[in-house]
Amino acid sequence: MSDKQYQAISFEEKGRIGIITMNQPERRNALSPEMRQDFAELIPTLQYDTGLGAIILTGAEGVFCAGGDLKALAAGLNNRNTLDDRQRFYRYHDWFQKLLNIEIPVIAAVDGAAYGAGFSMALSADFILCSNRAKLCCVFPRVGLVPDVGAFFTLPRMVGLQKAKEIMFTGRPLDAMEAMDLGIAMEVHQTDDLMNAAMELAERLCKASTPAIGATKRILNQSFNLDANALIEMEAAAQAVCLSSDYHSNAIQGFLNKTPMAYDWERMDREAKKIHDGSSN
Repeated sequence: MSDKQYQAISFEEKGRIGIITMNQPERRNALSPEMRQDFAELIPTLQYDTGLGAIILTGAEGVFCAGGDLKALAAGLNNRNTLDDRQRFYRYHDWFQKLLNIEIPVIAAVDGAAYGAGFSMALSADFILCSNRAKLCCVFPRVGLVPDVGAFFTLPRMVGLQKAKEIMFTGRPLDAMEAMDLGIAMEVHQTDDLMNAAMELAERLCKASTPAIGATKRILNQSFNLDANALIEMEAAAQAVCLSSDYHSNAIQGFLNKTPMAYDWERMDREAKKIHDGSSN
């Protein structure tokens, strides 16, 4: 477990779940220079953390992330340097690409605003859970900018090219239900239930083989870019590794011995329903 204190985010581990909280609510959790530096320090330490089975990314006090720090941008208006700005965005991607492709399932728990780069941050996750008051907005055209922090890669793959253009060109906000209808959000929950739902999903994912899930994620993230033969090569290499894992061996032995498998989504659904029904009575 990392005991490092960060300036603008917090990180804690609950069992095998890592929770990253963007924690500058007085700035609406904007991606300030301090927050970017914190991510640059934290994400590489998580990239090969074999103890983690899931990561939750969220924001403090009813805001996910309001996007870029407009005050910092305004302060530099009269002193812009194109080469410096270019390098700044490359530095973003030094850690953002690691977050996007980390071989651990990532869940974004989005409450309140996820605007601009905050929307892009949510899109980096494998699963987006929204509160009923969440608002997601590709706000860049309002200030004469193009989408950044990976949105050109993630959003069209999620909603298709024409819908991505509409979202990016208009800069209009999406409420939680529209985001779910478009396939951006997987679920919508009441605000008070959001983190519990994210934790429940994370706990389920922790029961899987994290290396197998991680390899699946890495291949899927490349599946729009590669031809069938390249994907077959990635598949074969990943499957050969997974076939030799203790997790696979134990699962096969459990199947032969007719013992319950550790990772059975249908059984977990039934168990969750029993708990829910019991708490409702």
